Amino acid sequence: MNLLKNKVNSLIEIIIKKWKTTLTIIIVIALVIGWQINRANANKVELTFEEVKRTSITKTLDISGIVDAKEKARMRFLAGGKLVYLGAQEGEWIKKWQTIASIDKAALQKQLDQNLNSYMAERWDFEDGQDNYDYNVETKDVRKGLDKEQWDLENTVLTVEIKDIAIKNSSLYAPFAGVLVKSPSTVTGVQLLATDYFELVNPKTLIFRAEVDESDIGLLSINQQTKVDLDAYDEETLDTYLNYIAYSSSVNTTGTVFIVEFPINSEDIDKYRIGMNGDASILLESKDNVLVVPFEATISRDGKNYINIRNDKGEAEEREITLGLETDDDVEVTAGLSEGDYILIPE
Repeated sequence: MNLLKNKVNSLIEIIIKKWKTTLTIIIVIALVIGWQINRANANKVELTFEEVKRTSITKTLDISGIVDAKEKARMRFLAGGKLVYLGAQEGEWIKKWQTIASIDKAALQKQLDQNLNSYMAERWDFEDGQDNYDYNVETKDVRKGLDKEQWDLENTVLTVEIKDIAIKNSSLYAPFAGVLVKSPSTVTGVQLLATDYFELVNPKTLIFRAEVDESDIGLLSINQQTKVDLDAYDEETLDTYLNYIAYSSSVNTTGTVFIVEFPINSEDIDKYRIGMNGDASILLESKDNVLVVPFEATISRDGKNYINIRNDKGEAEEREITLGLETDDDVEVTAGLSEGDYILIPE
């Protein structure tokens, strides 16, 4: 007994004498234990689970396009001329068949008279040439000469006819009621070129026109509900519907596309202007009160679909599921899950 007591006292004396060393050893041991615990926690993956609930899921097709009009016309004078009458200014409403503009007929008439004189001269030359040819000894050169004179005569006839048409079309008439959105001049007395044009738009036929990729055209059908957001009015959404799908394809920089159109129910040409950019969201399919999970939480393998759920131990457990309606972000689960289940959300 005394021996044990002496040994304990000796140990205590040693600890007291070397307390700094002892404290250092204790600190090092504590640090090592703490490092091991932190390392274990760092290697431990924290799982995030989310409760499965019933909600709505909507599948849409989003495309970009511009504001345009079904009734839109560019009108120009066939040969140009001096503008002598202007029936409307840009921005004004024009009735159907109203005269938009007229050019001077006098100059056109003089040109027609000049062309008629040229025709008569060419005709006399042609007839004289016919009388001088000996058809009994016709050669290849003779035939070429006859053909050339015939073509020269026909060209003078065409020139006369073109001028006559220009005189008859010296006035432009509105083919439909609408707004004059482009005029080459605001005053009369100026010389118009054949390339100058007047543009008329019927705002009652405003549409949103877009292009749909060939791979998506099978998803569309007439009367599908659509929402249009214009860049110029980012806080306003237009409710419309798909009312036209082109029967023939077009080609753009991305490949084969089809033109689609959506009516804009407005006559306000000052608000919705031709060429405005925007986006259309076409409603393809929608379901209410269904189980919806994030698409990223599903796993596809060997033609089947799976998802990890939380089991009774709080661990992830894989379960086979059946998928329904899919969108870019979410997917409907038709079998394999119940409301209130918790699914693993990948980090």
